[in-house]
Order: sequence, then structure tokens, then C-alpha cells
Amino acid sequence: MAKNKTLKRIVTKTGEVRYYQGPKRLKNKAGQRKWVKANSSAPAQTYTKNELRSLQALKRYNEAWKFNGIQIQPIYIELLKKLAVPISKAKNKDLSTLVDKKGNKIFNNFVDVIRMIDAKAKSDKKFLQFCTEVGLPNYRKRDYKTFKDNTIRSIVDFIDLLNTESLKNYTLVVWDPQGDEHRGRVKAILALRDFEIMVGEAIQSVAKNSAFLRFCYDYTLNIKKREIMVDLTDRKELKDLQDYITNEGNNKGDTTSISDKYNDVDIEISFS
Repeated sequence: MAKNKTLKRIVTKTGEVRYYQGPKRLKNKAGQRKWVKANSSAPAQTYTKNELRSLQALKRYNEAWKFNGIQIQPIYIELLKKLAVPISKAKNKDLSTLVDKKGNKIFNNFVDVIRMIDAKAKSDKKFLQFCTEVGLPNYRKRDYKTFKDNTIRSIVDFIDLLNTESLKNYTLVVWDPQGDEHRGRVKAILALRDFEIMVGEAIQSVAKNSAFLRFCYDYTLNIKKREIMVDLTDRKELKDLQDYITNEGNNKGDTTSISDKYNDVDIEISFS
């Protein structure tokens, strides 16, 4: 026979409030949260001061917008409204519940929200300006031309990004072509440097007249974990870098680009 898991609230003769889940006594904070959630419509005078604080926190949570139950900043909601996303259809104000006309999820994760906003900002100068004015936390403070063309153009840009007010407390995480993780400012920056050296040496071995390389990086943010993520894993392991360099188009002044070899980076090669 299953044990009774009924939530109980008991006030002792000394005025102490205790909470029980079946026979097990709960810690006060956990008990307060559960009790208030189960009795959120009770008269205010029935709550203790601590329970009232829990009730206020619960109301703030219920009124806030969320993604998979985690609160998100109101600015994202304002931007999604501008993008005509039907946020009013979200259940319990949770964006993860939004579906399109075919019943498919509009956003599989919060990164999808950021990507949608980024895509619009890169194609609409006024929208980018609005994002900057309202202080969207993942913007790079770049002019429109640079922003729409690329996100990060050098390792130095990553250092500048990590020094911005909005992202200074974020951790840079880089996955190298083999899939190994490099976490933290120093280790991640060194991984980016080693990646550029590796690519440069591989290209030089087959194209002696390659004169200049530009690495145009992208990145994603994990708001919950406060991470800036760069994925350099090899998407075409069976195709070497050398395979992208042909005998044609390698004359002085010519350029070529490699955009499908690694995730989150486009490589531009100029020849002399």
C-alpha cells in the first residue's frame, strides 16, 4: 500500500511552523514553497511573514516570461513581439511551448530565440539599432555593416567581447576540431590560436602563395550557464583542408573561402 504523500502544515504550541510531506518533515524553505504553491489563493492573514515572501516570489515567477521554466529578460519578449512571434499563445508564459501551424515547436532551445533575433538584426539596420538601444545583452556594439557581415573577425575581438560589461562574467568555451573542450579565457583563446596555426600551416603546405588568412567566427550564448560557445569541430573529416585549394583561382589578388569544413568559422584565403 502506497504511503500517504499529503502535504501538511502544522503550527506548534510555541508558534513554530513545520511542514510534512507524508511522514517526512521538509526543510522550512522547501516546505514554505510547496505549501504556498498549493495554497496560493488562501487569505493573506493565514500566511506567516516567510510564507508571504514565498507567495510574492511565486507571483513574480508566474507573471514572468520563461523558457523551459527558467525566467528570461523582458527585452527578449519585446523583440519577439517586433518579429511578430505569437507569444500570446505560449502556455504559462513559457516560450518553449510555442508551436507553429503544423504543431512543430518554434523554439527547441533558447539559442533559437537568439538566432532569430540575430538574423533579423543582420538584415535590418533599424532593428539592430533598436536592439542596441534597449541593451540586448548579447550584442557586440558594432556598426551595422560589420555586424551583418560577421560576428567576430579575430581572436582580439573575442578578448574585447569578454571585456564588455554585459559579457564580462561569461566563460569562453571552445571545442577544437577533434571535439576536445577548452574552457576559460586563457585555455579557450589558446585553443583558437592553435586552430589558426594549424589551418595556416596546412594551407601553406599546398599553396605557397597564400598571403593572408581571415577567420570569421560565430558563437552562441548559453544564458543560463553564462557561456560563450565556439564549436570548431570538423564537419568534413574525410575532406582535408588541402582539398579546398585548387590550382585555379590561386593567382595574385585572388581569394577563396572555406565555409563548410568547421562549425562556427568561415576561413578566407588571399593569394599573392
